[in-house]
Amino acid sequence: MARVRIEEFKKAVIKVLKDRDIEPEESEVIAEKVMNLFGYDKSITDNLLSSRERDLFYMLEDYDILTTEEETAYLPSGKKWRIHYWKIKEDKIKKILSEKKEKEKTEDKSVYDDLSDEVWKRHE
Repeated sequence: MARVRIEEFKKAVIKVLKDRDIEPEESEVIAEKVMNLFGYDKSITDNLLSSRERDLFYMLEDYDILTTEEETAYLPSGKKWRIHYWKIKEDKIKKILSEKKEKEKTEDKSVYDDLSDEVWKRHE
């Protein structure tokens, strides 16, 4: 699957955060911040995030845009070491954007578009 571009990510974040009455400009800032943290990677290690950044990630996880994964490694001492990652859910973002396009198509459609030509003819 093709990577999500920043413009796509911004549009998806703006759409989902509209539910929380967050202004589009603020949503754009949030999206840029998140994408800057990921850079060119598909995942980011959780322990690299500040608590404020992590809060943003949890908020976007609530909207199913981000997800977490966990990996277990064993240290030489035998102890378990868990590494938590954040990932962008590219398929969900594409779905959000396609839903937006479908909604725009139906909003642009007039009630008269589905009427046949017969309806427009005058009857004598």
